[in-house]
Amino acid sequence: MPENNDSGRLDPEWLTLNAVRDLMRLAVRGDFSKSTYNQALELGATICPKILGSDVSVLRKERESELTKEYRQRATYRSIRDSMEITALSLVQDDINEFESLVAAAKESKNKTKVDKLQRKLKKLYAAEEEINPDKSSENQLIFRDAIKVDRGLPVLTEGKNCRTFELFDQNILTIRVLHPEIPEHITGADLIYEKYDKDTNTVIIALVQYKIWENKKMYFSNNDSNKRMLRQIDKMKTFLCDKGICRDKNENQYRFPCCSAFLRPTDKLQSPNQAFISTGEHLPICHIEECITISPGGAKVLEYDNVRKISLSHDMFEELFNQGKIGSKRLSLEELANLYKGSDIVSKKDSMLLYAREYPK
Repeated sequence: MPENNDSGRLDPEWLTLNAVRDLMRLAVRGDFSKSTYNQALELGATICPKILGSDVSVLRKERESELTKEYRQRATYRSIRDSMEITALSLVQDDINEFESLVAAAKESKNKTKVDKLQRKLKKLYAAEEEINPDKSSENQLIFRDAIKVDRGLPVLTEGKNCRTFELFDQNILTIRVLHPEIPEHITGADLIYEKYDKDTNTVIIALVQYKIWENKKMYFSNNDSNKRMLRQIDKMKTFLCDKGICRDKNENQYRFPCCSAFLRPTDKLQSPNQAFISTGEHLPICHIEECITISPGGAKVLEYDNVRKISLSHDMFEELFNQGKIGSKRLSLEELANLYKGSDIVSKKDSMLLYAREYPK
């Protein structure tokens, strides 16, 4: 069938991609080579295929090569013409077989004619196959290796249906649970909860980040439906963490920031799927939102970048300080973590996708 109008998917995909990439950067200690947008797309396709899967994601399609796009179009309209399902993968593999046989025939023959053009074409076909085939692509590009399920007996916010466990390069284990609406277009925000376990003290530090689109580095807190949902989620974050004393440490360490554990992460809007992937990644503690808000000439409450950046942390700073234990919640015992999760309603399936990530030693 002809392609659908995908405009409603752009914001939720972009929010999800940023949350996945930030999760990866925390897991790999900010190593850019192991947390690119392309790698985030691959991991995103693995843990939330309905949003970032190769067969549905508009962001992935726009980053594909022209040859891959050609095969997808051929498959679409051959399926219509022949009244049967034809896949892009089958078409590209048929051509790979053809060109491989031609190159093999050239090697066996005594004809010394060059086959460089055939080999160049074959190389492009291999690349297109890797783009089209999600299993092969995941095997080659995922930065984490699947690990066996490890039960550490730690309290869990929610079991969820989509859970994957990975082994990191530093031998730690990362478990990711994903909760999101069945229809990607219903996502108005994304949340990331990241737990970092310290085996020496048997304690956990957590941080919760809410991702929300803003335009022209402005976010309005007016009374439309989208903002009401955002404000409800911010209130839930406050109730879940701040009101329970998670940000107050009795044994204050003068070498760390205050124990802020809940952050708003305004995310620049993409105007089109083929736009360059760039996001400023400011992290604003939710307890400082009100002091950053100004009133527009029309009387609207607005959050602007110039006010936010005076207090917020860039993603580079956020990642480094969190991994050093200098931001995030105070250190929680496992009993405190269990009590934190009891009766929690932080998960809002109607409004946002949640990435729940736990890192702990193998």
